[in-house]
Amino acid sequence: MRTLDLVGTRKWFFLFSGALVVASLVLLALPPTLRPGIEFTAGTTTLVRFEREVDQAALRAAYADLGHPEARIQSTGDREYLIRTSELRVPDSALIEVNPTPTPDGGPSAELGTVLLGAEGATGEVPLRVFNFAVCDFGEDIEVFPAGTEAVVFDEVREADCETDVEDATPEPDEADPDATPDDASEEDPETTATPDDSAANAEATPPADEATEEEQPEDKGALLAYRVQAGGAEGVTGFVAPEDTHAFLEPGEGRAGPETPAEDLGERGEIEDALGKQFGRFEVLEFASVSAVVSTQAVRNATIAVGVAAVFIMAYIIFAFSSVPRPVRYASAAIVALAHDTIIVLGAFSLFGKVFETEINLMFVTGLLTIIGFSVHDTIVIFDRVRENVRIAPQARLADNVNAALVQTLGRSLNTSITLLFTILALLWLGGSTIQSFLVVLLVGVVAGAYSSIGIAAQVLVAWEEGDFSRLLGRFRRGDESGEEPAAT
Repeated sequence: MRTLDLVGTRKWFFLFSGALVVASLVLLALPPTLRPGIEFTAGTTTLVRFEREVDQAALRAAYADLGHPEARIQSTGDREYLIRTSELRVPDSALIEVNPTPTPDGGPSAELGTVLLGAEGATGEVPLRVFNFAVCDFGEDIEVFPAGTEAVVFDEVREADCETDVEDATPEPDEADPDATPDDASEEDPETTATPDDSAANAEATPPADEATEEEQPEDKGALLAYRVQAGGAEGVTGFVAPEDTHAFLEPGEGRAGPETPAEDLGERGEIEDALGKQFGRFEVLEFASVSAVVSTQAVRNATIAVGVAAVFIMAYIIFAFSSVPRPVRYASAAIVALAHDTIIVLGAFSLFGKVFETEINLMFVTGLLTIIGFSVHDTIVIFDRVRENVRIAPQARLADNVNAALVQTLGRSLNTSITLLFTILALLWLGGSTIQSFLVVLLVGVVAGAYSSIGIAAQVLVAWEEGDFSRLLGRFRRGDESGEEPAAT
């Protein structure tokens, strides 16, 4: 294997890479340069949860029939899907964000269900109030909410709960302290006005049954007097509301038939939800948000900055890591040239895919590109590390000989690593979903380009710089320009 001269054929590596780079730049110059996905253009995201199992391919086909073949659908949980489409024509009132409902501090660990505040058909505002267990009546208002606001029910207050609290407020004669004075007794009376946070403890305090005088009876807590609810979402308010001031009680896990806003007032969103409901049954919209053009522009800028910052830190690391060899800046520069080569090849490939297959780039594409940058530099550093070792062992040898020996010594390792990774990527492309397809295609093209560039670009640039190839090439161009100048006519 030592007879293999990889360095001596570097001009063919440069010619092949130059042809690929030129072809990629030409593809990028022809419109459309790249087909941006929703993350880089204005678009809409919808998070839905269906009541029954829905096939992802069928859901994608339904969106295509509704005029959105570009829709990308990702499963996020049991019967939950995140759907990205181009921007839908909807009013601002149709946009909602995820609003999880936490358990109030000090409250029970499970909810009883949900209700809508206000009697059915009522308008105006509905107050959440304090509940006075001593008199079984409501106290002062805590906060008011518009009728129709959804609230989570965490507890029920019934007649028996009030009676329990009154009995607990008066100690039994045989339990009273004989030394206590009336003043002491009055000081020990518990507070009988419950706040939302301590109502659960009050409701659970029940006196033990007198088994000697009473027979066991089925538990009857009496009429329902109030609900303890939380309204207003994650930072909401907890209070009590009368049952007659609520409607549409639902058990946990049940979904509402549809949004409070009529479908015709939701624009294109209403049309899509109506069609999905007819085809797949009831579902709940957990999130509906729009990505504006300003946000998409910021995503492009952040992606560009990420690639640039990665290149700067890689170059600084290589200069530091190879500071023990002569001219470490050349090693870093050669690695950056190989990195730029791989990036241009991947961009050119996706420009071709976009023109032929209408493949879009998205944030998964950016993630794959950053992954390829790391993989390419890693492979290059492995070769450079062997070069550094050879230079330490044989400092009198030419750099070209040490680099060629390093390439031969690491060739098997580089090919084995790349081929193994390619098999994994191909398996994922075959078995994986369409959501990560862009990421996998970037890896496929980038791994091939990176394995080639670490051998045919990075190491060859290092040798060509040391041997003065670039200086001689520049000198030829200069002499050609001078010889091409015609002497002025006299």
